[in-house]
Amino acid sequence: MRCPKCKGKMYAEKFYDFVRGFDAWKCYSCGEMIDHTILANRARRQNVFVG
Repeated sequence: MRCPKCKGKMYAEKFYDFVRGFDAWKCYSCGEMIDHTILANRARRQNVFVG
């Protein structure tokens, strides 16, 4: 997978918070993280008309 920010390589990593664990992609170069929640929020934001 390629990073949408810097086009670098990404790797899968498991993250944990206080309640649950989740899988995300993290970029080796810039540190960008992408998971299902981030993708859903970005898609929703692109569909909203402001103005």
